[in-house]
Amino acid sequence: MATDLDPRPTVSVFTCVYNMADKIHRVFDSMLAQTYPNIQHIIVDDGSTDNLEPLVRAYVEKAPYPVLFLQKENGGKHTATNLAWDRATGEYLIQLDADDAYLPHTLEFLVDTWEKIPTEQKDQYWCVHGRCKDQTGGKMVGPPYPEGVNDLPWEEADRAIAHVGGEKIGMMRRSCLDGYRYPEPQGVKFVQESVLWKPLNRRYRTWYTNEIVRIYYIGEGGSLSTPSRTPQALANRAWDAKWRILHRKEYGYSLPKELVRYSLTYRLATKEYRRYQPYLRELPLLPKLGAMALYLPAFPAAMLLKLRYRSK
Repeated sequence: MATDLDPRPTVSVFTCVYNMADKIHRVFDSMLAQTYPNIQHIIVDDGSTDNLEPLVRAYVEKAPYPVLFLQKENGGKHTATNLAWDRATGEYLIQLDADDAYLPHTLEFLVDTWEKIPTEQKDQYWCVHGRCKDQTGGKMVGPPYPEGVNDLPWEEADRAIAHVGGEKIGMMRRSCLDGYRYPEPQGVKFVQESVLWKPLNRRYRTWYTNEIVRIYYIGEGGSLSTPSRTPQALANRAWDAKWRILHRKEYGYSLPKELVRYSLTYRLATKEYRRYQPYLRELPLLPKLGAMALYLPAFPAAMLLKLRYRSK
């Protein structure tokens, strides 16, 4: 934590984990190698069943900084993230997935970048972005941000980075997250990050860098968030489609497209989801009428989709 000898701000790193005992050593090793001293590491075990706890306890004994180990019933990455945010004490907050790794200079570089933003502008920003490389070499995942993007007016900067794909990582200013938490709808085990990122990006700016600060392991899958074809994954997608319908005017989502997506995935979702999230609940009049018109036609298409999923 920050001290009189090193007054730089504390960074709260949070790792949400579900059944990653075979990969979480990457997290531990990269955290122990950090050059930045003022760290709080929060590890949230989202109901793992793979003997994760002894590994975390051994890491806690070695870490020269505070490690908070929290355990909860399985509820999904969004619920684990909410818990981590509620217990974070640092000025800055950053995620480290349970199967990825930081480079040794990651936290130091991102804090220094935050501190270099002009004081009179800092309140405009909620996040500083770095980039990732995959596990096979030093090449950046996705194209770089355009040069000079941080000097552009807000809307121009948004347009300039709109098509910059590839994995990224952001160190967030914790004070900007006050009042922002992921919704925790019953029957849903994964809520898309866009549910929070979109409103935050409308209120604040992001500072972009092309510095590679994270190793992103491609093609291995992540137990908390990797999309799949299970009924639970389709329940998650049904809720996401409904969220897009409810926020279509704010963010430009297509109502017909999302209604079709909602109708198909709802038909294939878990019984638990359908019990807690009735088909027409929360929808205003126009989307409700559209959903009612699609409910019966969606049935044969959903059944064909179900057969296709089962065959793979």
